[in-house]
Amino acid sequence: MFKIKTVLLGWLIALCGMSTAHSKDVTFCINPDLAPYEMLRDGKHVGVSADYLVLIDQLTDIDFHLVETVSWHQSFEYVQTGKCMFLPMVNLSSHRSAFLEFTQPYFESPNVMLGRQSNVVYQGFDGLSSELLGVSKHSYIAEYLARYYPHLRIQLFDSESEGLRALNSGDIDLMVGPSLHLHSVMERMNLQGFVITGYAEPYNSFRMGVNKAYPELSAILDDAIERIPEAAKVDIRKRWSNVKRQYPQDFRPVILVIVCVVVLIATLFWRHNIMRRYARESHHKQSELENLQAVLLEKNRLLEFLSSHDSSTNLYNRNFMLHRAEDEVSRFNRFHTAATLILFDFSSHISRVGNEHNLFSEDSVRELARVCLGSVREVDIAGRWSAEQIIILCPQTPIAASKVLAERLKEAIETHPRDEIRTLPFSIGLAALKEGEAFSDWYERASQALYIARRHHNGNVVVAEQ
Repeated sequence: MFKIKTVLLGWLIALCGMSTAHSKDVTFCINPDLAPYEMLRDGKHVGVSADYLVLIDQLTDIDFHLVETVSWHQSFEYVQTGKCMFLPMVNLSSHRSAFLEFTQPYFESPNVMLGRQSNVVYQGFDGLSSELLGVSKHSYIAEYLARYYPHLRIQLFDSESEGLRALNSGDIDLMVGPSLHLHSVMERMNLQGFVITGYAEPYNSFRMGVNKAYPELSAILDDAIERIPEAAKVDIRKRWSNVKRQYPQDFRPVILVIVCVVVLIATLFWRHNIMRRYARESHHKQSELENLQAVLLEKNRLLEFLSSHDSSTNLYNRNFMLHRAEDEVSRFNRFHTAATLILFDFSSHISRVGNEHNLFSEDSVRELARVCLGSVREVDIAGRWSAEQIIILCPQTPIAASKVLAERLKEAIETHPRDEIRTLPFSIGLAALKEGEAFSDWYERASQALYIARRHHNGNVVVAEQ
């Protein structure tokens, strides 16, 4: 498999004219002021995206060349007109998809809402009512708010620094933006007294956006991102996520001590008590914020799991399987890697037992799902397609290997210790993905094979005609 990927990558590089023997320059533009994600310092590209480009350069031998711009808006104009070939750090949106082809995400970071009142916590944008919310007009979050929250009071700014000045002066109530970038701007402007009042959806899921005139480059970058070691990704995140919270300090007691020598002892005692109380309050507020962050993160993970899994069996649900199957069809059209679809049907048993004996319960369905998960490989994806049907997607797997998997599933059911599972009448249909075939056609051929298996009674495995 590694040799196949190597040959395929070499073919894509040859199409782009970027072979190692005769390397082609690849130009890119960045947001010059999005520290620490990416920035321009003394004419040099630094930040998270710069570190990832260094790793990709080592994996692909591509020569990357920065085309300097003065703003994020100008960078977008350059990539649209072809003055640069791609943007290394950008969020996916419907507007940007019109002229960019996106890689897989490689760096995630939350958006936060900053305010001046530490006793108020907002549960995302749904918790806002009359508050005036500031946002950079060139950011992805501005497009998101305009589309999904048109009723909110929003004030657009040319940059996050301009919005933080407005927040500091009280012209707006809240400022929203990427967490690490807002902290970086606050440190640079020496702004203090702001607190995180809530986390804002969606997360920044940064990708590389390539001008659609260079589809081969997009495939190369995507493959390189997938091959970056996890340890290297963790090192980059540690390097650029070291944000320290700073709190304002009142030096007036010290000045009083210097000026009022006569009351030195009383002033020092008073200052000591004030600082101890302030430290306790600060520690308490920080603990509350960390607890809230942990709760929000856990809820987001739970929502993400529930949105993609069947609540009864914990298998992937129909919507998730449909998206993964479409991705596999796209991968097949691009790389021509084999893929197989397995349909496992037990509808006849549910109908008979449910109507006559009422023995086959949801617990039995869950046990059947566990049998399926125990029979498939780690790379296979199993989901509940309907109440009586389980679908298994086998990426990069020829039909012969998938039939072995189906036979293994059949054997696991027939030797199961529970009677209602072991005596389960079932049918299995398989179909390999064909050239130029959409998912609906692929599924239809697998369904035809399943229908033939049903006609030959219990426990049959039938492969669709190629």
